[in-house]
Amino acid sequence: MTTSEGSTETGRGAGGPPLLFAIIGIGGLALMLLLLVLTVFGVGIRVADAPPTMGVTGQATEATHAQVVAALGAASIQSVDPQTEYRPGESPALANAPRRLVQAILPREPEGGYVVIYELPSSGQAESVGKEFLHYLGSGLGQVQYPRDTQFVLRQVGQTLVFYPWSPQASTDPGAADVARALQNVGTAVTP
Repeated sequence: MTTSEGSTETGRGAGGPPLLFAIIGIGGLALMLLLLVLTVFGVGIRVADAPPTMGVTGQATEATHAQVVAALGAASIQSVDPQTEYRPGESPALANAPRRLVQAILPREPEGGYVVIYELPSSGQAESVGKEFLHYLGSGLGQVQYPRDTQFVLRQVGQTLVFYPWSPQASTDPGAADVARALQNVGTAVTP
């Protein structure tokens, strides 16, 4: 059909892009505006920060590691150096301390049995940081990081601290208590 101006009617109305292109364009602008507003308010996609660098452990940690493995072995508990990461709730003084892990093999609890060996610069510092760690574990901040009935083994061997948390109710392997008993033969107890 031809109009008096000489154009042909196609039923699309007067020229311009199809409606779909207009919706996509407006939607893209709306999404961009939304992301901009969220970014201004601190919401957005962030790349995880690199984990803090832990210092390299020395001979003191190696000697303590050997004692821990021997104490577990004497109690007929197998252990390995785990390949997975584990980080317990810890006081700020231990957050960047060099550490080494030992994992007691608990057949019914393959994600448990972790023993952490922290190395500090001196025996005196290990003693004071150990006392601070005990205080932290008894504080509100320390308590919320573990099940309510968690028992802690914290031993000092020279300039190292040996830490093992376990929960009688949450542990699915009865061997968790055996690990705690075996570690009583390593170093001396840290007391408040």
